[in-house]
Amino acid sequence: MRTGRAAAALVFASLLILVGCDDGAGSAVDPGADARIDPDGSVDATADAVLGVADAMLDATADAMLDGMPAAADDMLMVADAMPGVMSDAMSDAMPDGMPDAMPDAMLDGPLDAAPDAGPPPLFDLPLLRDAVDADCRFDNPRQTLRGLTLLDVWDVSYISYEVVDGQLHPIRMRAFAARPAGADGIPGIVQAHGLGGFAEPAHAEGPAALTGAFVIAYTGPGGGDAPENTSEGLPAGHAEGYRMFDVLDDARGSWFWAHGVAAMRALTCVENHPAVDRDRLGMTGYSAGAVATLMAAGVDDRIRAAVPLSGTGAWDLAVRSPTAWQHGLLDGAGLDTDSPEWTTLLEHLDVAELARGAAGAVLMVNGSSDEFFPLDAHRDTFDGLPGPAHRTSISGNYDHGCYALTGGEPADAIEERAVIRAEGGQRMWFAHHFGTDPAYATLPAAPTARVEPVGPVTIATAVVDVPPTLRVRSVKYWWSNDRGLLFAATDLEDQGGGLWAGPVLPPEPQTVWYVDVEYRTGPASERFSLSTPPHIPDGFVANIRRNDTCLPP
Repeated sequence: MRTGRAAAALVFASLLILVGCDDGAGSAVDPGADARIDPDGSVDATADAVLGVADAMLDATADAMLDGMPAAADDMLMVADAMPGVMSDAMSDAMPDGMPDAMPDAMLDGPLDAAPDAGPPPLFDLPLLRDAVDADCRFDNPRQTLRGLTLLDVWDVSYISYEVVDGQLHPIRMRAFAARPAGADGIPGIVQAHGLGGFAEPAHAEGPAALTGAFVIAYTGPGGGDAPENTSEGLPAGHAEGYRMFDVLDDARGSWFWAHGVAAMRALTCVENHPAVDRDRLGMTGYSAGAVATLMAAGVDDRIRAAVPLSGTGAWDLAVRSPTAWQHGLLDGAGLDTDSPEWTTLLEHLDVAELARGAAGAVLMVNGSSDEFFPLDAHRDTFDGLPGPAHRTSISGNYDHGCYALTGGEPADAIEERAVIRAEGGQRMWFAHHFGTDPAYATLPAAPTARVEPVGPVTIATAVVDVPPTLRVRSVKYWWSNDRGLLFAATDLEDQGGGLWAGPVLPPEPQTVWYVDVEYRTGPASERFSLSTPPHIPDGFVANIRRNDTCLPP
């Protein structure tokens, strides 16, 4: 997508593909057998899904970068071979040329909404989105590949989703990839969603499947793709200079963000009905716009038992209080601003901070401390709205939406390593715990709590840390920023026994933002992840956000 100024890759589905099964020639769902998809005869069907670890991240960060912006790392899930360098051409390349500007040929049946006298349609028609026959999930081109030490079954996937144009609902065929550990059966299912301007690649399903042992579908959102096998129908986010993202005046469902989230839930229908999948263990993950799609789906679709949104939140009204928040670039490119009715209507109907209040499953929110799209006040607002005590958060110090390699305040490789532990390690831990696939994660640590207070002449930060028997604490750090969240520094806290960790810190100033992060490891495997306290946000906080064209502070 190309916006007038620099257009940044916002928030939404990072990789999600569908799953279905056919006779090897792309046949659709068998209406019999409880509407589950027939497996392919040549290769056992059942690829799980989790975060498009590493490879998926490439596309995600590209999305987040504006035209000509020197962006860096892909996304939170970057694996060693996917660690990004500085990007030279961002948004322009992220949204490839040739994306459709008109209705795709496959919209054969025309609009599907009921007659006008039936009343306005629901924002999310869940019975329709869960209809496996209508989804027409197809699994083609079965093959096998090796990912690390894990042999995987892999498929090209397609299925039917929807978009709304001029107030009318239209079917569109989505393209995706699916993967699972070879021959695995009765396994969890995961959908992965990509970020703005991205598209699915086989690795985006393969990486999460190998990481989590799940059946994974990574899909391309509407209008995205760079080859026939991964190009989805529909209007891309960059259509009409990005206005498609905000096309909500006739119908809130006209936004590309809505269509991206719906495509994720339709992919979940393909996953759910694949015979290799345990339909009681379904999850979703995604980076940036894929994280937004994940929060949207988790909030409205109670099939999702566990979700891991990476670098994406709701509460964009808080983010844009900063004049350099990257949403301003998207709005400017579309000829809009924060006073435009398109923006206010989008927030009224599709703010995922509000939608996520309905989450039935458990959510692990992973974010960078200095994200230019999703600053910590928006993160805290979204997290606080999640219902019940089942949710956790993990914050990666000095990670952001692409500028950290240039202006992150510490070596980029240190920031990247920290981000991988919190993203990839968080995905492994969260899905393993909630799906019961690894005894090392059988007990989830309670969320850490912390306080900062004067004790005589010094100021002490104290954290209460829960340590289940199968886990060890690797470090407990107090992270703080006195420049409104631009750069963070860390102070190690020491083990005081009895689950208490404490240490002297600088006295907080009125504008200090802080949180405590606990890094855990498993036993012999030494797999790592972290859990953080919700960030402390001072009154009147407005994030100090790097400019999207230079990565420099305003």
